[in-house]
Amino acid sequence: MGTATGVHGRHAPARSITILNATFRLAWITVVAITVMAEVMPAHFAPAVFYSYKVAKGFLFLTLGYLTPLTFWRFHSLNRAFLFAAASASAVELLQKFIGNGHSFSFVELLAKLAVIAFGFLLALDACYEREIRVGPLRVRLVSEHLPDR
Repeated sequence: MGTATGVHGRHAPARSITILNATFRLAWITVVAITVMAEVMPAHFAPAVFYSYKVAKGFLFLTLGYLTPLTFWRFHSLNRAFLFAAASASAVELLQKFIGNGHSFSFVELLAKLAVIAFGFLLALDACYEREIRVGPLRVRLVSEHLPDR
């Protein structure tokens, strides 16, 4: 185990995580299922709860985008990022219309979902390229034989 320089020159232990494996596939499937359920199920909440619910859904879309390149080794390029984001956002919007609460198609919502998924995807592509997830002083090394070349 190595060390990484943290805040104010302190060294924080560097952790490692193996990506592109069954554990990440299970996490990705779980996030997809929760995201689709949150979008398809009718939601009638008080305003304070409703906006918290909307923020949580935004976080789910961000997580969906972020987990994709960490889960599937073929998703390591920008064109695939935007193709995946467009397909995911479109599928969710269509599912809302036909399976869920009869919500009408919203181009603005589609673009918002597309942007959030793509942003998460781009953050993860950077982490894969750097072979490290950095959040403040926390450093987690990414390990896999399928990581893209630098």
